[in-house]
Amino acid sequence: MKTLLNISDLTKKDFNEILINAKNFNIDTDRSLTNKNIGLIFEKNSTRTRLSFQVGIKQLNGNFIDIRLEELNLNRFESYEDTFEIMACYLDCLVFRTTDHAKLELSKKYFKKPVINALSDISHPCQAISDIYTLNEYFGSADNLNISWMGDINNVLLSLVESVKFLENTKINIFTERKIYEKYKHKFSNNNKVSFYFDLNDKILFDTDCVMTDVFNSMNDKEDKELLLKKFQINSQLMAKIKKTAIFMHCLPAKIDSEVTEDVLKGPQSIVIKQAKNRLVAQRGILKWLDI
Repeated sequence: MKTLLNISDLTKKDFNEILINAKNFNIDTDRSLTNKNIGLIFEKNSTRTRLSFQVGIKQLNGNFIDIRLEELNLNRFESYEDTFEIMACYLDCLVFRTTDHAKLELSKKYFKKPVINALSDISHPCQAISDIYTLNEYFGSADNLNISWMGDINNVLLSLVESVKFLENTKINIFTERKIYEKYKHKFSNNNKVSFYFDLNDKILFDTDCVMTDVFNSMNDKEDKELLLKKFQINSQLMAKIKKTAIFMHCLPAKIDSEVTEDVLKGPQSIVIKQAKNRLVAQRGILKWLDI
């Protein structure tokens, strides 16, 4: 059974198959999800992920069912284990966004059918796949690139780092605060594709092909990190340090004047709308790869 909770669940063959499926989709002939019912569970807010899965499922001729956990018997006395087991009686796949990755692990164990992580506190594989697809599309190949990530270490970055293991020559430079690095450094041990910087480095920035960021405060954060990370804001002064051919990416939504200024977000080097559009492309690739 195929499932996607983390990029690390995938082999290189799986990863490339998803990208190929995404690229080769034919809206007139592809009916991969005919007579299949996909449950969508979103414990957190969502715009791009929810809509791209809803549209992607319909384009593959499947049915989606929006499930609200607060309306189920979980609010009474039924366990998550029993709930997922019952869902498997009716559904062929779950797309699950949660505040707690452990719930995804429970769903995988008791649903016993394909589960897609639509974002958890530690992982966002759908975003990473879409971003690699976008880099392939823009540069011709996502390999042999220097990516500079500015700000927090979060679920989006962790999945991106896992994706880069499938690219021989692409490296990620992570610009963050030492305090944040110390909390997460165990996740990067023996990873020669990642370098850390605790201050801006003009040489590294000049060699950057793609500068990326996400909100400085993620949905689960209890600590406000905006002031801590302010020096890593992507603004016109920082963009002047990178190559004119470099691009800016952000998974959105963006908090203007926090991690990025509006002139960069909407500027000529920004490809955030194309990046968002490719979420639909990537979701179709994932759904086809599952071979439900």
